[in-house]
Amino acid sequence: MNIQKGPTLGPRGLSGTFDADGFDSLTGASVRTGCSDQRTPMDSWVAIDFETANAHRASPCSVAMVRVTDGKVEEVFETLIKPPERYSWFEPRNVGIHGITESQVAGAPPWRKVWAQMSEFIDGSPLVAHNAAFDTGVIREANSADGLPWPELRYACTVVIARRTWKGLRSYTLPRIAELAGVSLSDHHRAEADARAAAGVLVAEQREHGVDTIGALLHTSRVAWGRISPDGWDGCRKR
Repeated sequence: MNIQKGPTLGPRGLSGTFDADGFDSLTGASVRTGCSDQRTPMDSWVAIDFETANAHRASPCSVAMVRVTDGKVEEVFETLIKPPERYSWFEPRNVGIHGITESQVAGAPPWRKVWAQMSEFIDGSPLVAHNAAFDTGVIREANSADGLPWPELRYACTVVIARRTWKGLRSYTLPRIAELAGVSLSDHHRAEADARAAAGVLVAEQREHGVDTIGALLHTSRVAWGRISPDGWDGCRKR
């Protein structure tokens, strides 16, 4: 597990310096100090991305989470994962996408331990993901595979919001939307890179709608929260 602190998500992405808006550049995976701004947070959420060992969503082999508060990256959580035993095989197609192999996760913490760490990091905050149906599905199915209850959480999908924000595109993949939003994505399918890009896209969507909170963004874009509870789930969708 690696927890880091970092600077700001710029309004045009995750790299460069944005003097007009007071944003700093966001660079690689090193320990960084967050902004010293002591205002009461108005907007706080966690962007998340998983990679899986095979086609089953109960096979997480890597996860990264980026905590964003008032447009600034506060912390990054990243770890490899040993998938739940029943879903622990690695398919060549998945390895070809993300480059993670079975030998690389042999000494990684198991899902049960990682989920406990993730729950502490999330701490009740909303989740954000690009194609959140996949990432939240990983949480549900990996928990079920290990006999753990589903959590109580809400989430927003940057794909669903993007379809309300930039209408009529032929593609809403993360690379395409990141490029459109001016968000740097240099290592697609590495969990941290994708989580950071999803965070940058959400900030860009807020800017496009002229709002500065995730709740206001969902309201103005007419998108409903997705929710998970121990009793079921409901997807993030257009209203």
